[in-house]
Amino acid sequence: MQKVNRHRFMTAASVVGLLGGLAPVAARAADPDAAQLAEIVVTAQKREERLQEVPLSVVVVPAQTLQAFRMNQVSDLQHLAPGLTLSNAAGPRSFGFFVRGIGTSSFSSESIEGSTAFVVDGVVLGQSGASLTDLPDVDRVEVLRGPQGTLFGKNASAGVISVTTRRPSDTFHAEASGSWASPDNEWRASGLVTGPLGDHARGLISARINRRDGYIDNVFDHRRLNDQDDWGVRGKLELDPSQDLQVTLIGDYWKRTADCCIWTLERVALPPSAVELAQLAAGITPGPDNLKQDVDGDVFSNSESYGVSAQADYQLGGYTVTSIIAWRRFLTTDGLDSDSTPLNLLDVNFADFSQRQFTQELRLTSPKGGFVDYVAGAFYFDGKVHSASVQLFPSVPLPFASKLVVNEARTKNLALFGQANLNFTSQFRGIVGGRVLRERAEAEKDRRDPRFGLTSTANADKTDHALVWRLGAQYDVTHDVMAFATVTRGYKGGGYDTNITIAGLPDVKPEKPTNLEVGLRTSWPDQRLVLNLTAFHTKVKGYQAGARDPGPPPFTRIFNGEGLTKGVEMDSAWKPLAGADWTLTASGAYVDARWGSFANAPCFPGQTAAQGCVGAQQDLTHAPLPLTPKWSGSLTSHYERAVGEGLRASLDLGANLRSSELMAFPNDPSTRRSGYTLINASVGVGPESRAWRVSVFGRNLTDKRYSLIDFSTPFGGASGSYSQFIPAEAQRRVGVALDLRY
Repeated sequence: MQKVNRHRFMTAASVVGLLGGLAPVAARAADPDAAQLAEIVVTAQKREERLQEVPLSVVVVPAQTLQAFRMNQVSDLQHLAPGLTLSNAAGPRSFGFFVRGIGTSSFSSESIEGSTAFVVDGVVLGQSGASLTDLPDVDRVEVLRGPQGTLFGKNASAGVISVTTRRPSDTFHAEASGSWASPDNEWRASGLVTGPLGDHARGLISARINRRDGYIDNVFDHRRLNDQDDWGVRGKLELDPSQDLQVTLIGDYWKRTADCCIWTLERVALPPSAVELAQLAAGITPGPDNLKQDVDGDVFSNSESYGVSAQADYQLGGYTVTSIIAWRRFLTTDGLDSDSTPLNLLDVNFADFSQRQFTQELRLTSPKGGFVDYVAGAFYFDGKVHSASVQLFPSVPLPFASKLVVNEARTKNLALFGQANLNFTSQFRGIVGGRVLRERAEAEKDRRDPRFGLTSTANADKTDHALVWRLGAQYDVTHDVMAFATVTRGYKGGGYDTNITIAGLPDVKPEKPTNLEVGLRTSWPDQRLVLNLTAFHTKVKGYQAGARDPGPPPFTRIFNGEGLTKGVEMDSAWKPLAGADWTLTASGAYVDARWGSFANAPCFPGQTAAQGCVGAQQDLTHAPLPLTPKWSGSLTSHYERAVGEGLRASLDLGANLRSSELMAFPNDPSTRRSGYTLINASVGVGPESRAWRVSVFGRNLTDKRYSLIDFSTPFGGASGSYSQFIPAEAQRRVGVALDLRY
């Protein structure tokens, strides 16, 4: 452990040394305006506000940072927002974000939603998998840490990721961008056109293509697995029918086809199983660097996401009435040869999944300046999910080892919400918010065993009512220093475990977090510095978590536990030198996330009585939560200066560090991954007009391997055999890019 910490310290020190080496060069720049920190405006409380005035823990990821390092995937956000992690082992249906250690990832996604809401231009996505896309024409990404159910509702019990895309421009403007990177022949191209369409209309249309060869070598037939091939378009139309009314219409479409997502062997215990012996005989060396697999069946994950929305904002005597109505659809078809062998033990294991949702939000935003200012409204969500799954174990002669399963699920959510500031003085105000909701969940499961001619069905439904609330106080110590304290009660609806291996529909209870938070927001204009601190303590009753049951066959099931998480977060921005266009941003998080009272947790595969497994249960009370590093941090540096006649150069550096963490539910100690640091860099040059820019970039320059999740190998041998899912980002990538503007 000391060696790992020393390595991370030396890596971070090297980055700081590079940044410090820029100071003499930066001192020669002479642009007074560039030395001022730009004011950041967010919509974290459903109205535009200065970030420094918002009593929430918010990390803002600007478009500039994403563009510099050519990070355009949602999965890249975990490297830019400390305290944010993700789980993804086999495609969109198992995808999930974790904030401060709290999150849900499960194949039972027909009924069970994620704990972190993903919102695009004010529209919440009802499925975590629908967020596993790229990030086109982004203006900014706001990561709200902690329960946000008062204003955002739905699946926001851990936090919110809010993506704001670019607005149409009043003047004609066009952009094009292209990049190529190695290894795996990664190339991306995008374009955008925006401008006026008359006196009272503006439009924007964008398109992009992202492609990358696979990075997993399938030794059986030399296929390159885990590739990427996607494209998408987005259109926006802003209309001003009158001086008081603005209407924004948005339509988007995105599609991905990929031979994805397969895992690799990480460890083989003695004695190896026949599956593992076959891999060893094929020349595969298990280990954290293993990028080889050996399967004969299909590996594919194809997704589509599209929708339309209309937002109307009407000014009424200082008040703003906002209506956002949206319809969206998400589809994914995925299949995976899950036996890690050329033998047909489980070649057929796929599902056809579709979700559609309709949302309507209506809210009233009051003006500021009086004793009370507020945001209040109503929200309606209607989501329906259909899935058809096929799983065939030809060598397992047991009932329902081979099966065809159809799941149907529906969720309706109706809520009234509001949050107000009580301005007792010009410096001191109280915070009062609440959300009253009614949620109905329905599920139906039909299973058929074609081998034995068996069938089973299950139906269930329930209605739940809940009150979400927030209370707090906010005090402006000075014009540049603000302190706050809040207590928040969140809620995420329950549902049913629709896992195809289970005959019935086990009930999953709602998730109810209570969060205490204190924060300090400070600005130091003379020092060109912003420094924000937040401390939190959260207790989650009914924490919805997924654990891998050893089977046979192995499967993931949902259970309700209790989660406890506490820690401190820091976010800062600094312009070190007057007259220089040099910005340092640093964010860090210490998160101590543990199980609460959880004496009846499931055992991990192979756990013995000596290791605490008694009657297929273990006591995880106060044990660490998986997928949560105690320490995480992000440091970026952006520096620009004039070079030569009419040219401007830029240098971007970034470092992301994470301490060790458990990589599997429920707390298998053998899956603890050591900490690591990722280093990114970009160097670019172009004219002062920014008409073009050429850059060279690198991500994960130290070529650090890491996994997103570890688990017991399907058809593995003795206890201690593990597989891993290694993402494409877990290898060094270097490329070139060209950006054009007109």
